[in-house]
Amino acid sequence: MNPATSSRPSAQEIVRTAITPRWLVALAALIAFIVACIFLGQWQWDRTQDILAAERSAAAEPIALEELINDDGTWSNANIGRTVTLDGAFAAQELKLPNREFQGQSGSWIVTRFELDSGNSLAVMRGLLPDGSEIPPTGATAIQLEGVLHPNEAFYEGANQNSIVTVDSAAIAAEWGTDLIDGYVMLQDQDPEASDRGNLVIVPPTVQVGDAPFPLQNFFYAIQWWIFAAFAIFVYARWLYLDAKK
Repeated sequence: MNPATSSRPSAQEIVRTAITPRWLVALAALIAFIVACIFLGQWQWDRTQDILAAERSAAAEPIALEELINDDGTWSNANIGRTVTLDGAFAAQELKLPNREFQGQSGSWIVTRFELDSGNSLAVMRGLLPDGSEIPPTGATAIQLEGVLHPNEAFYEGANQNSIVTVDSAAIAAEWGTDLIDGYVMLQDQDPEASDRGNLVIVPPTVQVGDAPFPLQNFFYAIQWWIFAAFAIFVYARWLYLDAKK
């Protein structure tokens, strides 16, 4: 074996190899890859923290909805799944969203405008109405509701173009001709004397509340991207070393 070919390259030889055009291109690609991995890892890490914040929020005591609402009618994603209370009265505007199912029972979701004592309005999903049943009246009396805060339903783009089929506050606001707080509340409880629920079936929240498990998938995705970045640095350094050794 030739000793010259088996000896370690000097620092000067490694630097001279690194500044050749081929290795400068490789370095630029490495930097771009590392930046992408760091960004994607951070995004997954932030997603993990959002899920944990939502879990802690959902486990908290019920809170008046208006304490969570910003001036523009929006609220933080950390409050998804939060149990909220509403004080006000149901309004006349109502929608029947078909093709829903719960525990094998098909029907429609009944979404009604609820006007808070402050004057703000939001969509409240009152429950599942079995097919063939009549929508029970809400009554015009003041009432306190308790429900779970949900983001807008995300279906395919243009789902509500011809008719409203999802709980989307923007589309519903345009249909009703009134401003609405973002998202909606899925009713869980109400003053039993204020209105008759009739055949409406209370549906459990469609978002995770309370006992959500630790989001291991998002957590490991974050770690995975950072490992990819570290591995890319290792591969670059190893190949550079071997090339300089020739």
